[in-house]
Amino acid sequence: MSFSLEIKRELSRLDEQDVCCKKSELAGLIRAGISLRTYKGKPRLLFITENASLSRHIYSRVKKFYRDSPDVFMLKTRRFRTHTLYHLEFTHLMGDTVHNILDDMGIILRGKGEDLKYNNYTIDNRCCKRAYLRGGFLATGSISDPDRSYHLEITFPDILLADEYMNYLKDFGIEPKQIIRKGHYLVYLKEGQEIVDFLNVIGAHKALMKLENIRIIKDMRNQVNRIVNCETANLEKTVNAALRQVDNIKLIAKTRGLDSLPDNLREIAGLRLENPDVSLSELGQMLNPVLSKSGVNHRLRKIDNIADKIRSEDKI
Repeated sequence: MSFSLEIKRELSRLDEQDVCCKKSELAGLIRAGISLRTYKGKPRLLFITENASLSRHIYSRVKKFYRDSPDVFMLKTRRFRTHTLYHLEFTHLMGDTVHNILDDMGIILRGKGEDLKYNNYTIDNRCCKRAYLRGGFLATGSISDPDRSYHLEITFPDILLADEYMNYLKDFGIEPKQIIRKGHYLVYLKEGQEIVDFLNVIGAHKALMKLENIRIIKDMRNQVNRIVNCETANLEKTVNAALRQVDNIKLIAKTRGLDSLPDNLREIAGLRLENPDVSLSELGQMLNPVLSKSGVNHRLRKIDNIADKIRSEDKI
C-alpha cells in the first residue's frame, strides 16, 4: 500500500463532530475532485477515485446532507497495473438536488452542462479550514514515499481553487508553491517539515508519526555518513602525509645521509621510518621527552623542506 493511500484511509475514517466541518470537508472534496465529462452527447458529473473507503465516505456525506446519493460504479482497469476505479456519478441528480450541491460548494454548472465555473468559497472558522484542506487532499492529493523523497501535491482544475487552497494553507503558517502541469494547477510542498505540518493540520496523526520516524532514521543515517566521510578524508590525508614524509626521509638518507640532520630531526626521521602508519600524536609519545603533535609536525616540515631543497638542486 502506498503512503498516500495509507493517509487517505486514515483521513476518510475520521469522524468530524461539527456539521460545519463536515460540509467544509465535502466542499474541499467536491471542488477539487469533481469533473464534467461528456458521454453520448450528455454531460456527466463524476468523482473518480481508487480509494474504496473514500468513495463510501463521499456517498454517505452526500446522502446525509441532501437525502439523495450519487450512483457508484466499479471499473476494473489494467492501465499500468490492475486496479479498481470507483465512479461516483451525479448525473441522475441533474435536477434541483445536484444544483443545490453545486451551489453549496460554490460551483455553477453553466449552460446545458458545457462546463463548470468556480466561485470563491469563504471559510471563517479555523476548524472548518482544516476540514476543507483535508477534503482537497483526499480528492486529488498525493505524497511520495518518504523513504525516497519528500514531495506532496494537490491538483486543481482551476487557478482560483489552487490560489484559495494556498491561502488557507498560509493561515496555518505553511508556504506552498504552485506550478501548472498539463493544464492543471498543482499546489505542492517539498520540505519534510512542511509536509509534517500539513499532516498535522489535516489530522493525519498516524501518518505524521510514521513520517517523523522515517525523518529521524534518515537524519541519523545522513549524520553517520557525514562522520564516516569526514573520518575517511582525515585518514586519507594522514596516510598521504605519512607516505610523503617517508619518501622525503629516504631521499635525504640516500643523498646526504640521515647523519647530516640535526639530532632532533634525525630522531623523528628514524621513528617515522620505523612507524610509517602511526599518527603525529603517537610519534610524539615515542619521543623522550614527549613532544606535542604540533611539535612533531614542525620537525617533519623541516625535513620536508630539506627534501624539497635537494630536489630543486638536482634539477639545476
